[in-house]
Amino acid sequence: MLKSITLAMLVITSTITYAGNSDKIAMALQNGNTTELAAMFNTSIELVLPSTSNVYAKEQAKIVLDNFFKTNTPSKATLSHETNGSQSAMLIFDLVTKNGNFRVTIVANTSNSVFVINEFKIQ
Repeated sequence: MLKSITLAMLVITSTITYAGNSDKIAMALQNGNTTELAAMFNTSIELVLPSTSNVYAKEQAKIVLDNFFKTNTPSKATLSHETNGSQSAMLIFDLVTKNGNFRVTIVANTSNSVFVINEFKIQ
């Protein structure tokens, strides 16, 4: 019984952790705030954009993402799908920009209770 309660609390806690971050990510995407996004990046991150795909250091990924948002000024970002595990999550956002619509897929995990983005794809 105690194991069941502990497991339920862990699932609820991880869902709350991810839910707060999905709102934070949506706002950062909508505002093109790469500083806020990069703060959640792992030390290296797989970044996929329409024009490039590579594994970048956190700082490099921010610069590449800055360039994307300079060309594609965002106007709206909405969460369209969210899957949460006990230590990982996949978030999908619909991103509207002045140059078209994109789908943003983010794969993240929790490390020492810290939300960390490992993959960031804009397609």
